[in-house]
Order: sequence, then structure tokens, then C-alpha cells
Amino acid sequence: MRFRHAHGVHPDWSIATEECLLLLSRYAGDERYVRNANLGFLYLTDALAQHAEQILATLKARTGVANWVGCTGVGICATGVECYEEPALAVLLGQFPAGSVNVFSGRQRPPAVGTRTDAGADAAYTALVHADPHTPDLPELLQDMGRKVSSGYLFGGVASGRQRALMIADRVLAGGLSGVVFADDVHVVSRVTQGVHPLPAARRRRVTRAIDNLIIELDGRRAFDVLLEDAGIGERAALRAGGGAEAARIRARLQALGRQGLFVGIEPQTTDGYRERAHALRADYVARHVVALDPGRGVVAVGAPVYEGMTLRFCTRDEAAARKDLIRICAEIREHLHERREAGVTAEAKGAIYVSCLGRSSHLFGEVGEELRLIRTHLGEVPLVGFYAGGEIGGTNLYGFTGVLTVFY
Repeated sequence: MRFRHAHGVHPDWSIATEECLLLLSRYAGDERYVRNANLGFLYLTDALAQHAEQILATLKARTGVANWVGCTGVGICATGVECYEEPALAVLLGQFPAGSVNVFSGRQRPPAVGTRTDAGADAAYTALVHADPHTPDLPELLQDMGRKVSSGYLFGGVASGRQRALMIADRVLAGGLSGVVFADDVHVVSRVTQGVHPLPAARRRRVTRAIDNLIIELDGRRAFDVLLEDAGIGERAALRAGGGAEAARIRARLQALGRQGLFVGIEPQTTDGYRERAHALRADYVARHVVALDPGRGVVAVGAPVYEGMTLRFCTRDEAAARKDLIRICAEIREHLHERREAGVTAEAKGAIYVSCLGRSSHLFGEVGEELRLIRTHLGEVPLVGFYAGGEIGGTNLYGFTGVLTVFY
């Protein structure tokens, strides 16, 4: 049965919450939707963050659901709808096998790897994770959390907010990681969609010299020279000449790339604790901004630490490529469900969580809500909630400029 879902928009938190509760009540007599929910997902924009405790208490009392997870976002997602920088909340009520969901936070530990539910399922198989944006050493914490679930697969994102970012794990809290661990009898299929793509002439490059966030050499050559080659926009000699029409053309092309968005796509580093499964991510690079270029020294500075031995590609972004990739992951999820049905498994999409980057939305898709409308068109009428994050979690990697779409079936 499908999960119940609703969203409300209003400056008064109590009216927005009542709107959600009213919409949830419309499923009371519909046998296609769950009746005895045992886990609630709650995402709210930071405009309602100061009322998060009242909202959560009201939802617990009125729905009878004791366990809740979620967080704040500058924007939130609902089925086919995006609410950005306005007071809004989205709710999803799911029903899972007894003992198959365990909310965790700094105050509640998840079940240990190897623990079994009363039904014999692996109690710690995968997890929905929300992270505080001020958490130090977040990539390392995600690697550690990945070792606490037997699949090694996490999905979720970093809470966001203009004023404050909060998380929900049965209570309102801040700091560290929180979320819910699922047993292996909770079936999910998850995909990562990129908002960036390699430059047309880009090749996989190995970092052969780097300091902190400065890429000095790629494949034994000056990083800036490799960038020019991969971008197909000219020769370093023209810039060394210090002027002329050719140098001006190269600078103009670099500036145009910068306005469109210039990134490095760093191939994720996996650990022994991560084993890619059929539902795992398909993206093969983590996008980070190119923040500065030094043609004289041949250095490329990026918005993340870089280490020798890493493999990367120079990337850019555009709306057409982002649309195509989002449609791709929807098609892959549909195909996965079809294959499961062909194998005799009941594989109806019951509900979905979508976590998208703050840099996507109308910034990438042209207008507010277009990203969610694409998902609705190409995935179908699946009950969906989510939020716009300060970083997206897929596997044990912290992504940027991506969307992570996870469907329960």
C-alpha cells in the first residue's frame, strides 16, 4: 500500500500543520493507502524552524505515530511540488514491518551490524541520514556510519537553512548525524543524478601533485594547461604572450565557463565497508567548484581538499544535461521495479524521498517546481517528500549539485 502524504503552506505554523492533517485524513477510507503508519517523515522550511517542536508534537498527537525523522531545508519537496523560501512543511506516513525501522541520533544508537529482527531480517541494512551542516569531519563520519549498516549504503542529505538548520529524530535536535536505520525487509531502490557533466573533450585525469585544495599537476603536467586542453579553448602560449586577440579569446571562453559553472568531478573513494548493491548509486564522481585559476603557476584551486592519486575530470553544467540525467534515473528506478515484478516480487512504489542540492531547483531547471514536475512525469504518481540540502548523501559519499532519489517498494 502507498504511503500517505501531504504538504501545507502558510506563515502560521498551526494553519500549515492543520492543512497537512486535513490532507492526510482524505486517505482514511482509501484501501490503496496505509492505515497503521509507524514512521513519519517531516521536512519543513527554515521559515518554520522556530516552531519545529510544536509542529512535531502536534503531528505525533494527531496521527498517533510516535517515530519521526526529517530536517529543515531552505526549500522542501512534495509530489510534483517545490516550496522554496516560504513557510511550508511536507509529511509522509509510512508503514514498515515491526522492528524494521530504528530511529537513531546522538541520543539513540542504531542496532549493531548482525542484529536480527524478530522476523529474522538483518536489522541494520541501510539508512536514511540527515546531517547538521556544522558537523566537523562529516565525510569521515559518513564513512563510519556506512560501516554500521551491512549494505554500506546511506541516502539523505545535509540540513539547510538561512537562519538555522535543525534535524528531527523523534525529537528536534542539532549536531552530528541522525535518521533511521532500515532492516533488509524494507526494500528500496536509490539513484544519484548529477547536475554536472564532463566537458566534451575531458578525460579522466590523475592528480600527480597537489597541496590542500590546489591542484598543481595532472598526469604530470601543469593542471591549468590540462584544463585548457580539456576545455578545447586554446594554448597556454597565447596567454603567456600577455595580450593579443587569441589570449583575449581564451580569457573570454574561460569566463564564459566560469559563469556557466566550472567544476572538477572527483571519483569517489570507496572503503572496504562499502559494497555496491543493485540499489546503489550509479554516479561516479563528486562535483566540487573550481574556485580560482592561476595561469602563471599553472594551478587550479577547487572547493575541497585534493590528494595525489585521486582521479578527476573537468566538468560543467547545463539544464539540458541535468534534465536528461534526472529522466535517466527515473527510468532506471521504473526498470528496477519492473525487473522485481518479473521475478515474482510485489514491487509497487509506495513512497519516495528526494534530496536535491540548493544549487539545482530554478537555478538549474529554469523555474520553481520544474525539477519535481519532471520526477512526477517520469516516475509517476508516487507519494514523495524531501528537501533542498547543503550536500547530498549517496552511498558513503557527500555529493554536491546532485539529486538523490530513493523509492520504497
